[in-house]
Amino acid sequence: MASYHKPLSNFFYTFLLSYLASFCFVSIIEAQKHGGITLDLIHRDSPHSPFYNISQTYFDRLSKLFHRSNSQLIQARLIPDGGEYLMKIRIGTPPVEILGIADTGSDLTWIQCKPCYECYNQTSPIFNPKKTKTYRQVSCKSRQCSDVGSFFCDSSNGCNYEVSYVDKSYSVGDLAVDTFTFDSNSRKSVSFPKVVFGCGHRNRGSFKEMDSGIIGLGRGPLSIIKQLDKSIDGIFSYCLTFIDSNATSKISFGREAIVRGPRVKSTPIVRKYLDTFYCLTLEGISVGRERLAYNFSINSNSKEHSIDEGNIIIDSGTTLTYLPREFYDALESTLVKTIKARRVSAKLGIFKLCYPIPKDGKFNSPPIVAHFRGADLELPQRSTFYEVVKGIVCLTLVPSENLAFFGNLHQMNYHIEYDLKNQKLNFLQTDCSKPHYSR
Repeated sequence: MASYHKPLSNFFYTFLLSYLASFCFVSIIEAQKHGGITLDLIHRDSPHSPFYNISQTYFDRLSKLFHRSNSQLIQARLIPDGGEYLMKIRIGTPPVEILGIADTGSDLTWIQCKPCYECYNQTSPIFNPKKTKTYRQVSCKSRQCSDVGSFFCDSSNGCNYEVSYVDKSYSVGDLAVDTFTFDSNSRKSVSFPKVVFGCGHRNRGSFKEMDSGIIGLGRGPLSIIKQLDKSIDGIFSYCLTFIDSNATSKISFGREAIVRGPRVKSTPIVRKYLDTFYCLTLEGISVGRERLAYNFSINSNSKEHSIDEGNIIIDSGTTLTYLPREFYDALESTLVKTIKARRVSAKLGIFKLCYPIPKDGKFNSPPIVAHFRGADLELPQRSTFYEVVKGIVCLTLVPSENLAFFGNLHQMNYHIEYDLKNQKLNFLQTDCSKPHYSR
């Protein structure tokens, strides 16, 4: 779910800037002394999530998950529960626990605050800035205020932010600083003073009652990643488990986030359009031994037929992988020729290629490899053809009329490191359910 803090001028930027979604963090001294921090990254539909509904069947949850992912992209809407991964932080002195939607497609972290003049229902206590000793509103003349994009000044010369989304969701409130505390899985809690965030007094949108707000993990100047840049040495990583795993996914920052080993593969992170997004260059996709060239721009209106730098956005908050329709059609055609089975309709409109599961319970598909610049990633078969309704598997790469996204289903069981100092993404295929997956 992507936010945009400036006027939206045309459809492409309206779409681009309204999208996405997925993570977490430490005191500068503590982070450097201990080498980083690792926290749980909770999938919204896992048994570890407070949103887990025991009355729903496995396929009910899958249906809603895929619907959220599709709604975000095709309808260009911010769907907060499409963020998929949640994280806990604590804000203030004394610290108050916050459960936010971790979003790599947004920069500003904001939460609901008292007094709440116009807010969505929230089950946990709403943050009260008057009860924290370290809360301060940011001056309207500060650099942080101008970095937020859309802002206005109050009578006390305090900075007020405005964040709006294409689906008419929004947050308006005070731009402030306070202490952020993170509870590491590997060591004691650590804190950062004077982290900039939004204290929202007017918030509306498709938010769940347990959402306190948004945790921005994009590349912009006010994102958590950028604010903690020096203490985490510009490095964070995550390792996503399969949705039905009993283990939780993890996110790490600083030295604990480094991906090591002879099997590590790297691809450049490309700066494209806004600073918020993490763009990669996809050169092609192979089905078995047949390779399809990916000659498309991230801008669907482009007439270019050469490989465009930064032509796909990697996003932990998007479930499916979305590809330009023309390229998707070629991929689907190649798979149909290769898979010796009768395709069926799964009665889920977003999926175009589906097959019945054989009686022995084993559906076999050819290996599918995504060829990023300098890094070939074999997509996990378990999540590439997914049992989306009982007895039927569907391809989880789908066509898009707009942007291309590499979704989290195809990142599972990869330890993925974002090295922003060297502007590269490192991948290591591993078992993310194991405690020492990165060692």
